[in-house]
Amino acid sequence: MIKTIPDILNTTQFIGEHLLPGQLGQFCVITAFICALFSAYSYYKAVRTENRAIGESASWVTLGRSGFILHAISIFGIFYFLYYIIAGHLFEYHYAWEHSSLTLPTKYLLSCFWEGQQGSFMLWAFWHCVLGIIVMRTAGVLETRVMAIIAMVQACIASMLLGLYFGPDLQIGTTPFMLLRNAMQGAPIFATPNYMSFIHDGNGLNPLLQNYWMVIHPPILFLGFSSTLIPFSFAISALWKNDYTTWVKPAVISSLFAGAVLGTGIMMGGAWAYESLNFGGYWAWDPVENASLVPWLTLVAALHTLVVYKATKRSLLVTFILLMITYCLVWYSTFLTRTGILGKTSVHAFTGDGKSLTYHLVAVIGLLLILCIGLLIKRWKEIPRIKTEEATISREFWMFIGSFILLLSAIQITITTSIPVWSPLAKLITGKEVAPPVNPLQHYDSIQVWVAIIIGLLSASVLYMRFKKSDGKLVAKRLGITGSIALVLALLIGFGQKINAWQYDLMLYAACFGIVANIYYACFVQKLQLKKLGPAIAHLGFAIVLMGILLSSFNKHVISYNTLGINLMFNKPTAEENAKENFENVILYRNIPVAMGEYFATYMGDSTSTSDPRTFYKVDYVRIDSITNKVEESFTLYPDAFVNPKGNMGLISNPSTKHYWNRDIFTYVSSVIDPGKRTDTSKFQSHIMHKGDTVFLNNSYLVFNGFNTQVNDPRYTAKAGDIAVSAQLTLYDIKGFVKTMQPLYYIRDRYESRIDDTLTSKYLYTRFSRIIPEKGAAEIMIRQADPNTDWVVLKAIVFPFINVLWLGVIIMVLGFLLSMIRQITKKERKPTDDFPGVV
Repeated sequence: MIKTIPDILNTTQFIGEHLLPGQLGQFCVITAFICALFSAYSYYKAVRTENRAIGESASWVTLGRSGFILHAISIFGIFYFLYYIIAGHLFEYHYAWEHSSLTLPTKYLLSCFWEGQQGSFMLWAFWHCVLGIIVMRTAGVLETRVMAIIAMVQACIASMLLGLYFGPDLQIGTTPFMLLRNAMQGAPIFATPNYMSFIHDGNGLNPLLQNYWMVIHPPILFLGFSSTLIPFSFAISALWKNDYTTWVKPAVISSLFAGAVLGTGIMMGGAWAYESLNFGGYWAWDPVENASLVPWLTLVAALHTLVVYKATKRSLLVTFILLMITYCLVWYSTFLTRTGILGKTSVHAFTGDGKSLTYHLVAVIGLLLILCIGLLIKRWKEIPRIKTEEATISREFWMFIGSFILLLSAIQITITTSIPVWSPLAKLITGKEVAPPVNPLQHYDSIQVWVAIIIGLLSASVLYMRFKKSDGKLVAKRLGITGSIALVLALLIGFGQKINAWQYDLMLYAACFGIVANIYYACFVQKLQLKKLGPAIAHLGFAIVLMGILLSSFNKHVISYNTLGINLMFNKPTAEENAKENFENVILYRNIPVAMGEYFATYMGDSTSTSDPRTFYKVDYVRIDSITNKVEESFTLYPDAFVNPKGNMGLISNPSTKHYWNRDIFTYVSSVIDPGKRTDTSKFQSHIMHKGDTVFLNNSYLVFNGFNTQVNDPRYTAKAGDIAVSAQLTLYDIKGFVKTMQPLYYIRDRYESRIDDTLTSKYLYTRFSRIIPEKGAAEIMIRQADPNTDWVVLKAIVFPFINVLWLGVIIMVLGFLLSMIRQITKKERKPTDDFPGVV
């Protein structure tokens, strides 16, 4: 028996439920799936009837287009109804209850979509719809073949949202419109029809996703993933009909677009990690980060071999394989991140929806592999090849080498990232379990640095070569000039930044060579002709990215050293990690300055807001000239944290960063005192004070300046017959005057009353207890809480020249886009040796 999980036909009446949005949303899910299948079948029939009567094929094309448009409308409908449910806080729906709450700011409502599995698949399907409509209008004679593939993939994605049960064990998809009572069947609360009266709020959005980067990063990243479908579909269409000419230009354009967008999405994720996570950086070789990087590496490799084929008719088979690998890797990365298999090795991964999703994704990946391998086998002997070898000094030879290196890089990253996948099989065969690297940064860096060196050198030199054959002397002359300049630049930077590891010195030279060579190429070879500068600009951006990675990572250093000898207790898996964290984190007691590098940092207290669940911790930084003892610079950072979100013990912290042109000071809170455990055992102490007397406090002192009988205090409203007087107290600390405090004493209707004056930043409370006329004195009660009851543990890291990295990303993406525009606007002509080529 087949049934939908939302149980939309349930006749039981529950009070307060809003079933119509879910019913309409589920109708859109089913319609989207059926229309995608219908469109795929119609386009397939159109391809099959192309050589028959023109009218028959055209009819199938019309049906295919209509089916895909209806599918797109249904996908947009799913988005609309789910957003209506989330924004309307309809917590009778499991998705809204699990991912949103009443206190969630409106700007983060969209983030609720992609926090869950179903929302991510919806986002993926949405972009496929947009791209599919564009392809439908621009693909021309390739429309039927390409759209058949796109519609088929859309049917696979739509099936992820169906939420159908075939018996008790087989589930196809999970619907976002599942009711809460169906998701938690058996819970006693749902035994009563009025269960909604007990559900007042949702579980809420993951605090890590409550960041503006997470509103824009997932859509861009998924647009990049979705865009890889287009060159893949063009490749399949070429093999399908044995047509190896018409597909090349749109495949190049779509590959450039996918490379630009996916690269942007990946680095947006790095920016999110840098600004919102306590990774201590922008890249940690986390398995989910790796899963998004690997398809980009193989896509860039495919793009270069595709350009080689366009110019020389070589590397076609390799191009097909790389484009197929790229799209299959997109689905494989989905498998890694969404089945829960990486749950123990990644901070990003979803926990998974059980075996059903695993089997579902494996089935889709299997379908794609069968399609790819089947077509390759069928057309193996028919795929054009050039039997002669490429010239060693030729652009295509070294572009192929570069693509091969990128493929090797992707393979290494994939194998290590996939250890949780293949480790059980290895244990079954060998009896030994393979564990992921204990230090992922060291593991990946030690291997990938060589990839960076080789690709950096190749991206600098390959532009100086021509396709087919180059003038060796001219190439050597140009590379000699740029290489010499790069060597001088690398030596200056290396000595200045104290880069003293030889492999990273080589990487530095590769980056400098890339920067110098590509600028030289743009200025003196291409004469700054903007339309031809896409390749040089993209390679220049890549070289600057390498420089930014090297400068910001090699000399990254901690300034928050624990010099107080306090054991801060970090729950790390090994003693070495605990010792390292204990040494690199410092405890700051409120209002007590602590030396951190060239600064003194002072924790000034925390603040909260009813509209924001975070707690903000104010930390003042001051840099004082050691000779003049004057303040040279001061600034305040506000690292924040979710303290015990939704009643769960723990701390989820977000960094705060001071940006300079040449460095960032990256600060985050790693531990705080539980607000519920703060205690104040201090008591008021009596002080008999004459005018001019001083009372010394913690890091400050009070001076009594006498009485004031002309009371003008907004805290006090005078009435007839009142006798009021205030004590004039002046507070000083090591920096000088802090505040004038005026505790008030008055008599009204023969009764004494007092109004205290406080200064919370100093934990100071003052009370004017009584006047002692015969002594001309006053009794002042003073209470100052112990600052040791309020503290934070802080980690501060300096990232030198990190802005170089972000600049490089922007320039590289600009190069991709310029190349794409060049390919769109350029008229087709027979390839020649001056083809600008590499991208």
